[in-house]
Amino acid sequence: MADNIRTERTDRAVVLFNSGYNCAQATLCAFADKLDIDEAQLLRISSAFGGGMCGTKETCGAVTGMLMALGLMKGYDDLTDTAHKLRLYVEGRELIDDFMAEFGTTTCGVLSCKVAPRFKLEPHPIVECHGNCRACSAFVAYAVKLLEERLQ
Repeated sequence: MADNIRTERTDRAVVLFNSGYNCAQATLCAFADKLDIDEAQLLRISSAFGGGMCGTKETCGAVTGMLMALGLMKGYDDLTDTAHKLRLYVEGRELIDDFMAEFGTTTCGVLSCKVAPRFKLEPHPIVECHGNCRACSAFVAYAVKLLEERLQ
């Protein structure tokens, strides 16, 4: 599980999110320097995953952005390489499990309506915004932190 230490990458994700990127875009684009795709394409790829996939409040966009980045960095393109696919799935599930261990769910509606409001009383330690953060900043930062640690 990730610690709650902020990094340049988590700070960048929060800045992107607070500037208008959706949660999936901010999470994925925080890794733009590690990907062989320009940021404009990353924005388009992840644009339909904000708000829990097109605003449905289902799976958190920070989680889907994290998994998109994982796939772009460690994914497989040999469809017969079952071992690679299974390794990727295990790694992705561990990331999801770590996110759930921190926040209790990956469901956007629960995170945004029940978990995020608590951060107004006591901000999540991974985000320092001085009162000007959007509600889901902690989820974006934490997803980035989880993947960042996984890649080390």
